[in-house]
Amino acid sequence: MILSLVFITIGLVLLAKGADYLIEGAVGLSKRVGVSELFTGLTLVAFGTSAPELFVGVSATIQGSGIAMGNVLGSNVSNVALILGLAILIKPAPINKSTISYEIPFLILISTVITAMLFENPAITIWDGIILLTFMVIFIAYLYTMAKSDKKIREQILSEIDEVEETDHMSWGKIAFLSLLGIGMLAGGGELTVRYSIEFARILGMSEALISVTIVAFGTSLPELVTAITASRKNTNDILVGNIIGSNVFNILTILGISSLFGTISPDRSLSFDAIFGVIIVVGLLIGILLNKKRNAGRLLGAILVSSYIFYIGYNIFLG
Repeated sequence: MILSLVFITIGLVLLAKGADYLIEGAVGLSKRVGVSELFTGLTLVAFGTSAPELFVGVSATIQGSGIAMGNVLGSNVSNVALILGLAILIKPAPINKSTISYEIPFLILISTVITAMLFENPAITIWDGIILLTFMVIFIAYLYTMAKSDKKIREQILSEIDEVEETDHMSWGKIAFLSLLGIGMLAGGGELTVRYSIEFARILGMSEALISVTIVAFGTSLPELVTAITASRKNTNDILVGNIIGSNVFNILTILGISSLFGTISPDRSLSFDAIFGVIIVVGLLIGILLNKKRNAGRLLGAILVSSYIFYIGYNIFLG
């Protein structure tokens, strides 16, 4: 059991560092070939933060495990309830109008669709995946349009690119090395995390679904947790809520979409609770923002979100 936990930890570390290396190489490549920094920020940076979940999802699908769906659902709950909750407990976050009017409702919509799929036909095929990826392309196009028209959003996205170190004059060799190293670490980390999560669940007599929505989901969300708390402490959390909502949309559409290209995703029906809870938590977030006269995410909402995450984990462990 201890050995399984050690390998799961190693896998999660590889996933986190691999994502860093891959995004550094990808941003360096985009600058060398002249890709718009705005487009780079909307795609590569978003991919980089969700790369751990993606490689876990692909590895799980290849191995015939249902961890892919559990990881996405658990990560999405963790992102909103735990990560956003802790961040706004430190410092309340202002909300962009577009986040309230479009992005949160869109996340509620696709989360509801995924929940309905779990009840109707708990399997995501390659055709479902293609549909999900098509909606992701539409979502990125929407974000690109919003970023071009909103100076604040545009500056925040460009600042994320600038934070990636030493990419202005990166050599082709370094670009290739970092990209391949990142992909290798992500692939290896995904393999270790999935393989030993299954082993750990088997040893304890727990379901793969429980492991995927707790240990794996929390581990793959750690990069977002560090980023969110750092942003709050540095008073740079202007579009914190929008970033987390965007990450959750990316998780559902891209991770499930790409993972399904490697095989049908057949999640455990017990994940229905996690899917429903994911919808409830985002609806609660929207209501909490709308009830706030300043239309921001305040500390009371943060406390409620963190408390809901504690309940969520406790409920899953009790059932598991």
